[in-house]
Amino acid sequence: MGLNVEPRQIAGQSAALQQPEDVFLSWLLAQPVGADLAAAANIEIARLQRYQGDHPGPRRLVELFEALQGSIAPGSAIRQ
Repeated sequence: MGLNVEPRQIAGQSAALQQPEDVFLSWLLAQPVGADLAAAANIEIARLQRYQGDHPGPRRLVELFEALQGSIAPGSAIRQ
């Protein structure tokens, strides 16, 4: 599921250079109710670990997704 977010300037940065925490929060808010967040995070971790560049953003995102996984009890899902 993708987000349709208007590009904006953040303290002189283009939208392409958003902070990893902003990207993570946008991803988290876009997850459907009842989603298995640990499994969804695992997919993102696998995708991000394929990154071969030097930018620290993807590594920070992996840390955020791993922290999310560590905070969720196995097999649990958020329900409303």
